[in-house]
Amino acid sequence: MKKLTSQILLAIVCAFLGFLLAHQFKMLSEKNKANMTNQNLNILAEIEALKKEKEELTQVNTSLSDELKQLEEKVAEEGAVEGEIKKQLDNARMNLGLVDVKGPGITITITPKSNIFGSSSESSRSVLTEDEIVHVVNSLRYTKAEAISINDYRLTPQSGIKNSGNWIWIGTAAKIDPKEKIVIKVIGDKQALSVAANFQGVLDYGALQNYYCEVKESDEIIINKTTQSLKSEYIKPVD
Repeated sequence: MKKLTSQILLAIVCAFLGFLLAHQFKMLSEKNKANMTNQNLNILAEIEALKKEKEELTQVNTSLSDELKQLEEKVAEEGAVEGEIKKQLDNARMNLGLVDVKGPGITITITPKSNIFGSSSESSRSVLTEDEIVHVVNSLRYTKAEAISINDYRLTPQSGIKNSGNWIWIGTAAKIDPKEKIVIKVIGDKQALSVAANFQGVLDYGALQNYYCEVKESDEIIINKTTQSLKSEYIKPVD
């Protein structure tokens, strides 16, 4: 009888323990399920947050790209303006004779004939004057000469050519001796300039008939900047 009772009690204890184990397992399963659900929700929330952040960054990137493009266009426009201004300033300096220049053109060498000087037959009409030099320079400028020098003295818009005593003055900074060799350098269309210089009535004008005149074309002629000071005291731009 006692043995039967012990067996019954043991069965009851085992059943109770099984019930407890089953209940605990169920509780743990539900807790794990709840934890997994919370983790999934957190992951989904994080994914949504990342998506939103990506969209915002994409919008910012697009905005910055548009702004950068606008800045690049603005810089390009300003650079073009600055480039054009620099080009105009460089051209102005070259035309005024303020910088050394080079280019194709011609060289005119004027050499006095040996039998016209040092004799009693010498007269003022046999010697070069401002008239012949001005005549040659005007003919060259008419043919669009871009730079001219006489014995390496650069002509500028303020360079007058004038006789004074036994000299021919080029502006106020240079003088040439009409009894010595004179070299005129010209930059421009070398073929057109050569034709103009050799045209009848140019290098045989006036006293030039008493000189040997040689015209030589060149692919590169260097003309130095002026040594004359340029001043503008009276001219002003029109508003």
